[in-house]
Amino acid sequence: MFLMIKTLRLAPLVLSAAAVCLGACETQQMQTQSTENMLVAAGFLEKPANTPHRQAKLAALPPFRILSQRVTAGGQDTVGYVYADPQFCHCVYVGTPQAYQQYQQMAFQQHLAQEQIAASEMASDDAFGWDEWGPYPFWGGGGVVVRGGFRGR
Repeated sequence: MFLMIKTLRLAPLVLSAAAVCLGACETQQMQTQSTENMLVAAGFLEKPANTPHRQAKLAALPPFRILSQRVTAGGQDTVGYVYADPQFCHCVYVGTPQAYQQYQQMAFQQHLAQEQIAASEMASDDAFGWDEWGPYPFWGGGGVVVRGGFRGR
């Protein structure tokens, strides 16, 4: 009886831990999918690891990072970019310097949009609660008046 009561008390903790693990995995998959969607939109090509040789090459690459390498294509020296996903699509994304530049611009725009959303959320009615963190000598004494949202740099 004591063992059953103890087990019942642990069940919610085990379920909570499992939910956190599943949520973290889902978040990583969602982040990876977002990156891969931007890569394709920027001009990268998806190449499946559908042969033993390609699977070995995929396994040798660091996952979820864009790497560059000097290559000769069409008789010209250039740079090629590759992004390896051994976990979800079991493929690589390959791109040109132009595709990589387009991806960088898209990623920067997405980052700015996320910062603007976060700043607008913080701007709502003193969301940070400055009075709880001060006062400090450089504030000059008195209460704190919040005049606007945070601004990113």
